Amino acid sequence: MALITVAADKRYFLDTKNNPFFALGVNYAGYFDRGWKMWEPNLFDPDLIARDFSKAQASGFNSIRLFVHPALEKDLRQNNFAKLDQTLSLAQDYELKVILTFNDSHSLNLSYVSEVDAKIAERYQDVATVMAYDLENEPVFYNLVAGIYPSGYEPPVQTSRLIDHYGARVSREEALELQRNRGIPSHLSADHAYFYINALRLFIEYDQAANTFINQGKGASIVDFMLSNEAEVWYTLIEVMDQTVDTWLRARIDPVRATGCQQLLTVGWNWMQFASLPANRILDFQAYHNYASLSLAGFNVNTAHLEGLRRAFPDHPVIFGEFGWSNQTSSNPAASQPVAESLTALYEAASHAYLRANQFGGAFKWKLNDLDITYNPYEANFGLFKVGDKPKPIRDIVQRFSQTWTPIEQPATFSAVNDLKAGMAYRFSLPQHVTVGGSGYQDEAISWRAEGEAAHCFIKTSGDELIVEAQGAGQLAIEPWEFIAGWNKARKTDLYRVLSETNRTRQHTFEAGERVVVDVSSGAMYAVVMGAAVPGPPSDGLPQIEPNPGEHVVLLGDPDHYLPAALPYIRHFEPDFTFAPDEVAGRWAYVSVVASPVQVADQVLDTMRSMGAVLVERVFNNSPEETKLLLDDLVAKSQRFLGTAQPPQEEPPTDPTPEPPPDDQPEVYVVQLGDTLSGIAKDVYGDYSLWPIIFEANRDKISNPSLIRVGMELLIPPRSE
Repeated sequence: MALITVAADKRYFLDTKNNPFFALGVNYAGYFDRGWKMWEPNLFDPDLIARDFSKAQASGFNSIRLFVHPALEKDLRQNNFAKLDQTLSLAQDYELKVILTFNDSHSLNLSYVSEVDAKIAERYQDVATVMAYDLENEPVFYNLVAGIYPSGYEPPVQTSRLIDHYGARVSREEALELQRNRGIPSHLSADHAYFYINALRLFIEYDQAANTFINQGKGASIVDFMLSNEAEVWYTLIEVMDQTVDTWLRARIDPVRATGCQQLLTVGWNWMQFASLPANRILDFQAYHNYASLSLAGFNVNTAHLEGLRRAFPDHPVIFGEFGWSNQTSSNPAASQPVAESLTALYEAASHAYLRANQFGGAFKWKLNDLDITYNPYEANFGLFKVGDKPKPIRDIVQRFSQTWTPIEQPATFSAVNDLKAGMAYRFSLPQHVTVGGSGYQDEAISWRAEGEAAHCFIKTSGDELIVEAQGAGQLAIEPWEFIAGWNKARKTDLYRVLSETNRTRQHTFEAGERVVVDVSSGAMYAVVMGAAVPGPPSDGLPQIEPNPGEHVVLLGDPDHYLPAALPYIRHFEPDFTFAPDEVAGRWAYVSVVASPVQVADQVLDTMRSMGAVLVERVFNNSPEETKLLLDDLVAKSQRFLGTAQPPQEEPPTDPTPEPPPDDQPEVYVVQLGDTLSGIAKDVYGDYSLWPIIFEANRDKISNPSLIRVGMELLIPPRSE
């Protein structure tokens, strides 16, 4: 049986094939018209669930969180698993791992709750689609302190321990009066009611002290408070609540594990006071829920809480089990105002990116669908999809993230900054991919200005060019040499509009060293490509050479000595490389021979030239160590070839070398069968390496130096001295 597991001493999950797994998830409570009612007898519709699961998969999600609502619980108590079986089967069909949340009715009778928990755990213990069980959604003080515990599970909060230590905040008489007036749960005995109300009053004082500590800037979360000296007075309360959480968790976990269930277990906490307690180490991973203000400060509250949990549980995956921002401001229909979908997409995308960059275990957006209701606009508008299956902007961003994210253990970076218009902007960087979002973002390499509230720009490194796309229009200014190793700043930059894989139109050419500015239309694709060299005084009058991909090969002597010597050069310029001299002739236009004449004879180089190679040069210096120094120097200069600064050693010609024309007027040479530019240069100048002089003089005829036609008339300029 292969299930989702936790990596040993790590912060992430492993999938059923033992690969790192980031849970990119979404919460699901039903179709638009039946939120929270999807399990009702007349509303359960597998076709609609399949439709929604298909939407989730197409959006890029690999996991989904479901709830055991009261209607489903009723069926399960009667051993009717038909609805849940079918739903989990659909999740499997759409490759969605499931976190199933127990006890959505928040029953206090833990023995009664465990009956259903155990039934579910036993039935699906071999079902890999079930990633984990969430023991309860957002339990609070009431659920823990007023709970009805099974025999053998006695929480210390239901004893006199707190009153013995801190004294009574409320007398027994006041407690009885509060219970008569429904201020204390009626099912509690007189003693338990007395313990309950005193624990509540102490808990409120403790919470106020923690908030004061945070508001004074002494810490970012309650975890910092718990670890500070100022919390010492509350150590007994913290210990009692920790032991109570431990008792509550064991009362829930033990019946599940007794079935043989090995799926992961967690709790969807939304109170940091409980989520951060050490008792939670009994869980397999930590899940936290929070809904913050639509601002950088609100975003930072979320990240501070998550970082606090990770400090408390350094060897556990931590997931953001519920988060999101509504597209309405209020639950009051008369007062509510719309919130731009591009703005909520910004904060939700930044949350996903932050969690991935910082190697958290997963992110579960609240939720897949809006609700088709009018009485609570705020709650109705958290969906990824609007009523009618219309995707919001966040859908396309999540989809793109799912397609471009590297495995969770690989590095990524995230930074968020203040944005006067959108509240925040961010940059998220992975190998080969950069995302910037917001109204305006700027750093040393990128400047992004969106049209409208906010937009996202996606930059992909593809070989030796940058591919730029955006969701929403804007202007991107970028320095491509900051993204592509080996980019030659001495060359111009061409900007293309990409219409298809084979169709591009050039929009603009930027001068050497000039920052590239792209006016990006939403949904359009652009390519930033290194262009032609800037005319200037090249070494010994020769232009720089920059082959196209697949035109340059490095021919190495032996793998043991010359491959290590050449690796930095190969990584920088990304040529092909080979150890087989016989394979080179007629195949590559540019050949760098990293080998001694004993290993690769000069006659072999002549054969390559005669077969059409534009440039063949030997890059070699006495030993592998000295050869490495020579290659490293080329890398440091971003100079691919030695050129005439250090020309390859040629044997003296047996025939007299023709003198170049005596005056400044170029002569005309008619291309013959078998001619190459390097061969013509050898004939007219006495030096193979002077072919670029002929190439530059005939650019109006030659687009590729390796492609010249029989009968072509070439101008042969005088050789510069």
